[in-house]
Amino acid sequence: MKKRWASMAAVLTAVCLLNGCAAMNKEYVSVKDYVPSVQEQSTADGKINVRNYNALRQALLSMAYAGETEGSIVFDAAYDGDATEDMASACWAVRTQDALCAYCVENIAYELNRIVTINEASVYISYSEKTASPHEIAHLAFSSEAEDEIEQALKNGERRIALLVGRSGFTADDMAAAVIRTYRENPTIVPREPRTNVTIYSGTGSQRLYEISFNYGMTPEELGEKRERLQALKLFEDDGTAELDEVDRAYAACVYLMENCTLTDSTSANNAYAALVEREADSEGVAFGYVELCRRLDLDCQIVYGQRDWQDHCWNIVRLNGSYYHVDVSRAMEGDVRGGFMLSDERTWGTYRWDVSSYPRCTGELVYDFDESAGLGEEPAGGEAVL
Repeated sequence: MKKRWASMAAVLTAVCLLNGCAAMNKEYVSVKDYVPSVQEQSTADGKINVRNYNALRQALLSMAYAGETEGSIVFDAAYDGDATEDMASACWAVRTQDALCAYCVENIAYELNRIVTINEASVYISYSEKTASPHEIAHLAFSSEAEDEIEQALKNGERRIALLVGRSGFTADDMAAAVIRTYRENPTIVPREPRTNVTIYSGTGSQRLYEISFNYGMTPEELGEKRERLQALKLFEDDGTAELDEVDRAYAACVYLMENCTLTDSTSANNAYAALVEREADSEGVAFGYVELCRRLDLDCQIVYGQRDWQDHCWNIVRLNGSYYHVDVSRAMEGDVRGGFMLSDERTWGTYRWDVSSYPRCTGELVYDFDESAGLGEEPAGGEAVL
């Protein structure tokens, strides 16, 4: 071992002399996450051959990650360690120090037999019936990839998903916030915002497994039926609205809700389904409905949570011709369309309050030119946006 370190020191010294000491600041070591692979260690008869404790531990992980219930591990004749002690230690480490195993592996049992000069372990793994199976667990490198998995789960109406993240600093609240963010960006993905519960299982380092449960407040049949009704909505199809410029499209979406939805104080009507299908919604539901209408008209729009006249209220921020504007469709539905459409931060602040750090700054200078002769029940005014 001393000769090995002396040799390495000589090599590093030579590198420093040839390239300058600054070269030593570069990274010469590449660290990669281990991906369990039975094939790397399997013998011709399907048994896994191991030569040291680390290989033994990885062999057990490979079996668990593959969802195998039994298998054989052969200790090489040149095995470096005590098979009896290492087997007990490795089973404990796998069960307690790996997030996936801590989540779904219920027990690891084994029988250790000596065959001539070689030890062989017959391994039996049982999995919890209350968790997702190893095959159902999504493997992610970083937490930033979670929202794609969450979006797909909501689209499928799933009640539970498990995400294994190699490196994550997300808390349970962070992951729950990712669910809310995904829903608010896609308000018709499910009929209402699901209640979410997140449980975390930790592994070594920053490895985390998140079990996310979704409660939609309705049966699977009701969920499927309401989703179909949302998806079946025919909005702005073949009526020429999609051909208008961005400002007129935004106004057309506003007019649609003014004509096809009424305001209510019911807090249960706080979703796009209430606004677009049931046609009665509170300010949150109206704002979600506007997000969906803008999405169908290829407009960038998001919901804003804040206050209007010191009361909790929701409205929207929409991007038009490269600039952002406030749009309060609820206010327009109350009869004050000029006070609710295409407002800057300057024109809005005072009556409205919101967390300005969480939303784009609305600095657009355009003011919509409403056609006085056009009633709100008619087609949107073909007015121009003027400075």
